[in-house]
Amino acid sequence: MPKQRGFLPFVFYIFILLISVAALWGTLYFGESLTPSTLRPTAEGAMTLRGAFADFQTSVSHHADSTIGVLLLQILIILIAARAMGWLFRKIHQPAVIGEIVAGILLGPSLFGRVAPETFDALFPAPSLSNIQLLSNFGLILFMFAVGMELRLGDIRKQLRSSIIISHTGIFIPFLLSLPLSYTIYSDYAAGLTDFTPFALFIGIAMSITAFPVLARIIQENNLQRTHLGKLSLSTAAAGDITAWLMLAAIIAIAQSGSLMSTGYNLLFLIVYLLVIFGVIRPLFRAAGKVYNNTEVISHGMVGTIFILLLLSSYITELLSMHPLFGAFMLGLVMPEDLSFRKIVTDKIEDVSLMLFLPLFFVSSGLQTELGLIDSPERWALLGVFTLIAVVGKVGGTYISARASGESPRNSIFLGAFMNTRGLMELVVLGIGYEMKILPPAIYAVLVLMTVITTVMTMPMVHMINWVICLGERRRDRIETIDKQAGAKVLLSFGRPSSGVTLLRLTDQLLRRGEAHPNVTALHITTDKNINSIEVDKFFEDSFRPIMQEAQQLSQPLETEHLVADEVEGTILTKLTAEKYNLLIVGAGVRLSSDEDDREATTMRQQMKRRVGSFSVRTTESLLTIHSMLRDKMAYFVHRAPCSVGVLLSRSFHSPKNILLYIANPGDLRLLPYARTMAENNKATLRIIASRDLPPQSLSLHPGEELLPDKLLSLPEGCDLVVVSYTHWQEAFDTCENLLSQLPSTLILNLK
Repeated sequence: MPKQRGFLPFVFYIFILLISVAALWGTLYFGESLTPSTLRPTAEGAMTLRGAFADFQTSVSHHADSTIGVLLLQILIILIAARAMGWLFRKIHQPAVIGEIVAGILLGPSLFGRVAPETFDALFPAPSLSNIQLLSNFGLILFMFAVGMELRLGDIRKQLRSSIIISHTGIFIPFLLSLPLSYTIYSDYAAGLTDFTPFALFIGIAMSITAFPVLARIIQENNLQRTHLGKLSLSTAAAGDITAWLMLAAIIAIAQSGSLMSTGYNLLFLIVYLLVIFGVIRPLFRAAGKVYNNTEVISHGMVGTIFILLLLSSYITELLSMHPLFGAFMLGLVMPEDLSFRKIVTDKIEDVSLMLFLPLFFVSSGLQTELGLIDSPERWALLGVFTLIAVVGKVGGTYISARASGESPRNSIFLGAFMNTRGLMELVVLGIGYEMKILPPAIYAVLVLMTVITTVMTMPMVHMINWVICLGERRRDRIETIDKQAGAKVLLSFGRPSSGVTLLRLTDQLLRRGEAHPNVTALHITTDKNINSIEVDKFFEDSFRPIMQEAQQLSQPLETEHLVADEVEGTILTKLTAEKYNLLIVGAGVRLSSDEDDREATTMRQQMKRRVGSFSVRTTESLLTIHSMLRDKMAYFVHRAPCSVGVLLSRSFHSPKNILLYIANPGDLRLLPYARTMAENNKATLRIIASRDLPPQSLSLHPGEELLPDKLLSLPEGCDLVVVSYTHWQEAFDTCENLLSQLPSTLILNLK
């Protein structure tokens, strides 16, 4: 340990500081004479506060008008508007991406440019728009790479026949229906801008594409990702996306080629490119995925290699007259399918692309969208026709092909509604067409508005279909139901994987009767709806692997369910009510936990309460999301759950050998069978503390059981589990902090 030297270090520090200040002042003072007189500030400007402030204003104005200053202000405004509209649309149960698209339209000439034209021109001067477009295009490259990673070829392969038939039919029918419309409007809108062929092809692909990223989030928000319908929807959308982007690459090649022969060369080299991607790059990535399969991080060298290949792939497709986005998409598609690898890479890319670059793209699109061009009944009718063809063609084509593939009418109509989701991908395609001057401004505005309408109507359409089916058939309001085995239905809700194992062990010991096991569903809820499909699968794998292994060791049948929801407790209550569970098993809240992190969190809350008072939902605690983390859920579930509730306060709970049961009133006698079952399953000793007010004939002891005095000052030696009713817990344990700190694992039961 270093020796303390009193004030000497402080004196030394002050000495060095004074010398440094003196040297700096002397150098500047004498060096000022070297400055040419023409460059020296005037006496008035240098010596007066007004002159100094004027210089400051000039400096601020200069930097505000600089390229980087204007760009940073634009990005700031764009991000604020995008986040605000995204939040608003989530509140009305619409994808946040639609809100961000609307934010782009509102910031464009259609609204902001009309309401405040001078401010609009100052914030978004025409020369600066190229900078936004450049950044947004780079962001799209990153995003399309992430989209490609979300599309896993292995998932498509599992339902290859159905996915290909349904996706291709859902593409071809609206594509074909759009061709007569393109023929009708070409002369009036695009004859002087581009050839008919690329115009008609772009219209067709815009009408037939499905936005996989938006659909994936709709599927997970409705907790359908593990149902047959959810898996089929995602695999169909993935197959459709791959096909659509291949078609788009060919269309772009045709549009940019000078002759038919040149187009042939482009397509030939496209085939060579795809052979290299799938034949060389994919096997290399597969080997890399196996290397990094069990690692938590990826080396900087590997990340650098991925980015180099990403830019190279994008550059090659740009040289081949395809768009760079196609190269980014294809490279993402051939990434290793290992979830850990993809999640790590996605985490490094997606947040930046989603939070920063995509809003720039939306606003860039909005700045190009002039809704004022839809200024006549004819053009509004054109919007209606485009929307009708897009919806009827997509929904109808998907329904017919799904029925031909053997799907039920119910799943087929839902599948059609899901495939009608366009959103972001549609906007990307339209942006490419507008950038290449294939789509005229009026048609571009019509198609952007059609995109917003068809995406917004997805969830209302799903809810309406579900309502009609339930009304006609009087079935439960679910897309799929699961047949459950007979016996007690137990919902086990857990947060940490380790707590899930503990709760399953408790449930087995509490309810197993010989070889008869309870019907247990393990539920884990993720509270962030902005996660992608890779993250959902990774969270499921990480969260459920330990509890599934424990279930296998216990020979306990187990159903698993992973939900994505904003509010945990309400979601659990909804599930309890809808599926009529008999018992809910949860872990104790953070306040009662013995985990070191939980105790630290509880201490932090107590300190914050002492400083600023009690918290409510509307306080800073809520804004920091600490409220939901620290809330004691025991009372919430006991008072609101429609079934019995068991809360485990775990202190390294495993297999208790000395069980203590408190019976405070005649109602607590219902706890006795559960305590006896636990004792029998663990070959444990059961000791009972019964109230003196209890009728003597109401309690008959079994062999090996022991009755302890009513007034117990301390817990029996060796006691490793306490079983108590919630009423008695409230009366005694919850108010006695000293006893609470001494408690072993405790099971608090509220039986209904």
